[in-house]
Amino acid sequence: MLEQDQNEINGRIDRIVGDPDAPTLTARFFEPEGPFAGETFDLLDLETSDANVFNVADLLAVTFLDVTVRPPAVRRTLGTDQSRLSLLLSAVRDDVDLWNATDDDLARAEMVWRTLRGYDGIGQTTAGKLLARKRPRLIPVVDSVVKDALAAPPGTYWVSLRAALSDPDRRTRIEELRPEGLDRRISTLRLLDAAIWMTESRGRNARAVRSERTPQ
Repeated sequence: MLEQDQNEINGRIDRIVGDPDAPTLTARFFEPEGPFAGETFDLLDLETSDANVFNVADLLAVTFLDVTVRPPAVRRTLGTDQSRLSLLLSAVRDDVDLWNATDDDLARAEMVWRTLRGYDGIGQTTAGKLLARKRPRLIPVVDSVVKDALAAPPGTYWVSLRAALSDPDRRTRIEELRPEGLDRRISTLRLLDAAIWMTESRGRNARAVRSERTPQ
């Protein structure tokens, strides 16, 4: 990736995180009674889930991020291909943050992503969200909102965010958005995703929250 592209991505992240309303908007995303995914995407049945096995809770969790998995893909993910997926997923570290990840870490994750992507009923965004559910410290959520907000070259979002988050000062500013009392298992990546979504989404609920912050 060109240095100019990375600098632009860094600047876009800094503008979103540095918005005076970003702490309030991020906190609204995680309100337990709010209309957004909040903590549920990350924590739903987490205590009873195997980090290396895609299960029903994972398929339900991604619906909180406005995607669904069609029946053929459900049957393969939970049935015929579950062992194969688990073998691939077990090769992806669950104890590494994106900014410390090696190219090999990302290549192993991409193998899982490509396998999921090959199923009828799982698109590239849904595959990424499923993987982000299983590896929340390593894999960012990349959907249309993130793509529009950061405008990285296609196929570079993981490495672009890795480069952006290699700056400890930038990570500190993202962590400063963490609402008081938020479960510490909610990763820095998820905080950034929440800030991007609440600042940039054209969805009705996000726009309604932003309008409350607009002076009359």
